[in-house]
Amino acid sequence: MFQTCAEIQVCETTHQSLFQSWRDYIIRRAKPHSRWDLYQKVKSVDIWWLHWLIDSIATPNKGATWFAQQILQWLTSLPGDRGDLGEAYDILRLLTKDLTEIRCLNQPPYPRFYQVVIRPTDLSAPDDTSRRAYLQQYAPNDLWDQVMAYWKAQLHQCVPKPELSRNSDYTEHAQWMSALKELAPQSYEILLAQWQVEHQRRRNLWKALKKLGLQ
Repeated sequence: MFQTCAEIQVCETTHQSLFQSWRDYIIRRAKPHSRWDLYQKVKSVDIWWLHWLIDSIATPNKGATWFAQQILQWLTSLPGDRGDLGEAYDILRLLTKDLTEIRCLNQPPYPRFYQVVIRPTDLSAPDDTSRRAYLQQYAPNDLWDQVMAYWKAQLHQCVPKPELSRNSDYTEHAQWMSALKELAPQSYEILLAQWQVEHQRRRNLWKALKKLGLQ
């Protein structure tokens, strides 16, 4: 597409319109859609890291330096609470998936976290390969480490709350706790201690945790 735009002999206004339409299409079909949208209104995100990546590729005077500035500023400004993240939560999941596949291929260092929280199969899109190739070229070398540092610090706030469970099914809660134990053991111990006080009478919760060896 970049090569085609460069070769088309049209005025600059038409060129920009064609590029903008193509960029919006690529971003729209790559943007993850949260399952939480079915139950509640979430905070929307209009501009995110794929916008910056494409603009960095298309604009020579921006490049990798500008992309790094934008994405690191965004990452440091993310709230910790799952509800406050809104669509940024799934956009961060997509970034985590891409960076993990770039860095670790098919052997993620935190497999439980990767399968339970990131859920890579839910984020598959037609442009995965080309998007990852450009991300690998333009992202700062330590971006994966910084993204994982965010998850380690904030994942405990994303764990589903037992009091919101439907039909006393705590399978998902146990799975999230296993991911938390793998990624941030200290946060896991703190949250588990809280649950032992607040939810001691939820027998099915403790059965689900025991089934995964979480006691």
